[in-house]
Amino acid sequence: MVDYGFSAVNGASSVIIGSKYKVLVFSERGQFAITSQYTDKEGFGYVVFARPILTQEPPQIFVRHISGSHPSLGVYTTMSGSPGNWTGFLVTSAVRPGGTLQNYSMEFVSCKFADQPSSQVYGINIRDEGGRIVFSSSDKIVRYSKFAKGWTLQKGDLVDIYNSNLTIDADDFVCISSIDRGVMWFADGVQFAGLTLLANGVPVLQINAQIAGGGYWYYQGVNETSFAIPVCKFPVSRYYN
Repeated sequence: MVDYGFSAVNGASSVIIGSKYKVLVFSERGQFAITSQYTDKEGFGYVVFARPILTQEPPQIFVRHISGSHPSLGVYTTMSGSPGNWTGFLVTSAVRPGGTLQNYSMEFVSCKFADQPSSQVYGINIRDEGGRIVFSSSDKIVRYSKFAKGWTLQKGDLVDIYNSNLTIDADDFVCISSIDRGVMWFADGVQFAGLTLLANGVPVLQINAQIAGGGYWYYQGVNETSFAIPVCKFPVSRYYN
């Protein structure tokens, strides 16, 4: 049977855009604050999207630390809404006790799979075999800068730290969607997990896993796969609302 559809291939013969391949595209950017009510409790930052994201798949959230009252910052993320109507996200934060209320200024970029056709007079809309939009010429494709996938384990008594070994630049946005305080992807070996984005005033990318016992980190082996967290740059000249 003959295949129908559209494919755009790059110089390495990889499909970049196609009717069978979903592409992550820019949705919106903005700023938000993470604050706490008490010095020894978690902080919170909440974002409501200007327009709900209509995909079944949850959006990918990238954040960048701008400034803050603490030299460290650890977070996990909870998406708001439901498949077909994602409305925003909540960031829960933690820092080492320091007698100072949390007060961080953050920038975010939300990304999604294409969910709307272009309304422009000129351009192209690509649909899959079910008639669903998979790309439009109005979309701004996300360009990945680097991936954290070579993790180094630093064992602890109560918390294990997985270092990404990446240098995080001041204009880098780290994808925080992968860490939602999930447990099962840690094979039941931890109670909860979070991302450290700032340590000693320097941007970093680390996974912190509170040890629960009774489980194993990928006890069955990784089968030549890697848990990866993308890091991107989103210059305002291209990625704007």
